[in-house]
Amino acid sequence: MSIALRLARAAVRDLPPVDIAGAPLAGTIRLDANESPYAALVDGQPEINRYPEPQPAALRNRMSDLYGVAPDRLWVTRGSDDAIDLLIRTFCEAGEDSIGIVEPTFSAYAQFARVQGAGVVSARLGEDFRFDAEAVLAQMTPAKPKLVFLCTPNNPTGTCVDADDVRRIARELPDTIVVADEAYMEFEDGQGLACEAGGNLVILRTLSKAFGIAGARIGCAIGSPELIGLLSRVSPPYPLPAPSIAAALAALGPERMPIHKQRIGEILSERQRLAGVLDDVCEIATVRAGGNFLFLQVEDPAALARRLAAAGVRVRFRPNAAPGGVRVTVGTARENAALLAVFGVADAAPARRSDLVRDTRETRLALSLDLDRDGPRTISTGIAFYDHMIDQVAAHGGFALNLQCEGDTHVDAHHSVEDVAIALGTGIRQALGDKRGIGRFGFALPMDEAEGQVLIDLSGRPFARFEGAFLSERVGDLPTQMVPHVFRSLADSMGAAIHVRVAGDNDHHKVEAAFKAFGRALRQAVAAAGNGLPSTKGVL
Repeated sequence: MSIALRLARAAVRDLPPVDIAGAPLAGTIRLDANESPYAALVDGQPEINRYPEPQPAALRNRMSDLYGVAPDRLWVTRGSDDAIDLLIRTFCEAGEDSIGIVEPTFSAYAQFARVQGAGVVSARLGEDFRFDAEAVLAQMTPAKPKLVFLCTPNNPTGTCVDADDVRRIARELPDTIVVADEAYMEFEDGQGLACEAGGNLVILRTLSKAFGIAGARIGCAIGSPELIGLLSRVSPPYPLPAPSIAAALAALGPERMPIHKQRIGEILSERQRLAGVLDDVCEIATVRAGGNFLFLQVEDPAALARRLAAAGVRVRFRPNAAPGGVRVTVGTARENAALLAVFGVADAAPARRSDLVRDTRETRLALSLDLDRDGPRTISTGIAFYDHMIDQVAAHGGFALNLQCEGDTHVDAHHSVEDVAIALGTGIRQALGDKRGIGRFGFALPMDEAEGQVLIDLSGRPFARFEGAFLSERVGDLPTQMVPHVFRSLADSMGAAIHVRVAGDNDHHKVEAAFKAFGRALRQAVAAAGNGLPSTKGVL
């Protein structure tokens, strides 16, 4: 008998197994679940009249690929909170069993245990919140808890538990399920221990933090097939809402992953910057960084939390769980500036940036843009020459751009070319905000073998004019007839007047001149030129 089956509550162990895979739903007449046969009267979600798969195969497979495990070792849950609750209800008998925690830590472990009627055995982090495996084992070995939860990086202190310490505790507590909660692992150097889950080691992961869908509530438990089978018996019949499943699949799309990677890097960079600034604030004794947050140790954390709340900044203060400080999430540049202002620190002007996704039947697109950062640039549209042209716009425009598009280029390039231009223009417009302080107008006239002239007015009134002709049907894999269409789409989505004129003998150089000139003109138009609005009307 496996350790999971041996340690599980008898009532759970005796439940009949659940058919996790189930019968395929596509193409079947569904008269088995007492659902409404009519499409829901909800725009964009007509199929939510039907129950979703208990464990949606597409999502389970995608998350298995993400964490490098077989699908039968992963159970998709409503966030990792749900996984914690399922584990405690599976293994802890009320009034008899207990769990182990290392305080201060995530309060849900103890909360769910007490709701279940289980006891809580507590060890403590050492000096400076250091994880002490010896002290943990000394506390847990005689207590023999059914489960021990190790949060790494630890919420709220940011403490990382070394992978070897996790392995050692699992090895030296052979009659305990050791749960490594890796909710924030994407923000650390290590890859986590998902690939080692099995036996008495369980790993928890979530899409709430690094993948930005906390509102969808999607996480998972990773362990042996026997343990996953037990969790399936305790889980409700249809635990995952259909919109959450769709959101998770969209967030984990291949074209989204480079944006996630970039965002994680930006959060880490901002975390380091904030920690350095706050470390110089006299009232803060110590700043500890971990995951996507900071833990600020102060003399009176309750007073600090109240002061921040009065300024409209919410932070996490739990006097029972972590009485010595407050936890602060790393936010956007504007949000972090508001935080620093409470401490009397004047921050630099917030970055002009935007993030957006655009999904249609023909394309799936994600974009991240920063007008105040010269690079990096990562562009993938499925059209190599178009990648080069969009890169030229960002390079000569002097801004950072990560743009990923998957489209039906096997049919035609039109949809991808158009949607990329629309997304880029929309991103620029959003990043500019109310347009205060910009130059508004841009002009460029680069000349080589070809001449390209571009005029831009960020007036809020879209208008496009393209003068020039091409002899070739294509330059590389980009249809030349789409070049004027790109600038029309940019004008419409930016809310700008754009005039383009190209002349010369070489179509390659003419196309390149148009995009380069647009980038140079855009650089002028978006350049900071004071604080006023460049319009006599008072609005753009």
